[in-house]
Amino acid sequence: MARTSLTIDGAGLEALLADLTTVKTEFESGDSSASATAEACGHAGLAAKVTSFATNWNDRRAKLAEQITELGEALSTIDKTFTEVDGELEGVLIGGDE
Repeated sequence: MARTSLTIDGAGLEALLADLTTVKTEFESGDSSASATAEACGHAGLAAKVTSFATNWNDRRAKLAEQITELGEALSTIDKTFTEVDGELEGVLIGGDE
């Protein structure tokens, strides 16, 4: 059975955008210095693993922050487009602009 209507939760989209902004900020501001932690390990092999993990995670975190930015831009476009379309449809329904 096909749906005959589409419902967009604008407030939900705005809340999601706010959440994405928070997550992106956390990813961007994550502590990127693992040297103190590595030094505290007390074992050269473990310190090397900690440093390696931190370096790889920093790279991955930067990529995730970039992807979150792209997702946020897409959601903003969706929200703006649906708001514009909703206004245009309202105008047509009440006999205004086509």
